[in-house]
Amino acid sequence: MLPNSVLGGPVFVTKYLHVDQRVAQTVPHCRASLFPANFATNSRYDNLVDAIRNGCDLLLVDPKTHYFTYAGFLDKPTYTALPYAPPNAIAAQTLLGDDTVLREFVERTLLFQRELSANILIAPYFYARDLDDARLRANIRLISESRRKIGAADKARPLFAMICIGGLVLDSPPQVDDLARQYLELDVQGYLITVENLDDRTATAERLMGLAQLVLRLQADRDVIISSIASYGQILTALGANGFSAGVGWLETFREASLQPGRIPFAADRTPRAQYYYIPEILSYVHPDELQTIFDPDNGSQTMRERWCECDICHGDTLPTEVFDKKCHFLFRRHQEMDDLAAAEDRPQYMRQRLQEALELATIIEEEALVRIQTEHFVRWIAIIDTLMSTSGSAPNDVDPAELDRAIQEARRRPDDTNRP
Repeated sequence: MLPNSVLGGPVFVTKYLHVDQRVAQTVPHCRASLFPANFATNSRYDNLVDAIRNGCDLLLVDPKTHYFTYAGFLDKPTYTALPYAPPNAIAAQTLLGDDTVLREFVERTLLFQRELSANILIAPYFYARDLDDARLRANIRLISESRRKIGAADKARPLFAMICIGGLVLDSPPQVDDLARQYLELDVQGYLITVENLDDRTATAERLMGLAQLVLRLQADRDVIISSIASYGQILTALGANGFSAGVGWLETFREASLQPGRIPFAADRTPRAQYYYIPEILSYVHPDELQTIFDPDNGSQTMRERWCECDICHGDTLPTEVFDKKCHFLFRRHQEMDDLAAAEDRPQYMRQRLQEALELATIIEEEALVRIQTEHFVRWIAIIDTLMSTSGSAPNDVDPAELDRAIQEARRRPDDTNRP
């Protein structure tokens, strides 16, 4: 970890939403939390903001400015109420062509974060689909102007840049290298990385490798947090990121469709993600029905019953049914995961071992309780660790795709029954 790191790490940066006040007031004090700025525009959430601020060492306020190039934000009162919200959707060219507009936009955005007592300031940003998107050039201007506004010597509130990018960029090593180069030239203390439509369970090995390469390039002398990501964030933290951020049980994937007007709401017949139960031993969430099956005393998994969670919610013999309890359980266990990762001497090897054990345990659960746990993504994650560790002396964009394929094939070879836990 960098000696002048703002965040330290490994750290899980909890993203709290408007429904999480009780959770924020209950879980133990943590290193850092992230709060979306739009929820601070309604006075009914003042207690939530206070609970989040009092429950962490470092508060980050996501300005959520990427909504403003889409007309969809006009349908959302919490966004139109932001003091830096434009009257209509703005084009990147507006900011690129009018210095006065750019300066006022930056000043209002940073001021709002200061008013919420943010310890780290995040420069306003837009979502850029690719490296030719004019919004990427606007982002560079916004970050440079943000630095000018707060001054290079403002140590009390370090400046971070949000890299909000389309996934296709990660599929191309030269583009990953170019993106990293552009952001490394900026005078910031750290980065948050958000990749559009990146589901770490279904993403290709090439895209996940591209994200890992971007992290490796940026983390050499800056703090790096991967935002809106699930357990692959632990892999990236083991590889050198300071940590990662996600919601408490849901909303772990950013999609451009959510910025568009007329967004289709969540299906009413779909079980909300917050109803799922997190099992760290398999780095996975489990549906409530499947959870009951796994822990059934007669026909469930005896192996899992012997590994019952011992957190302050589960107590070694309880399966929480309320969303609040499941969220607290998740945070207790997630922070413990980060503590364990911090204590590991060889973090990549430690995470590789955890993934291997998760593969084996998933097989046991299926055999004992007839519940299938999705594990194909673990194979890709193991292959990425193996490939990067075997090419650690090479530049990040020198990874041979054929070597990655070989690593995936090797990772797919499950151990014999005699090697299972």
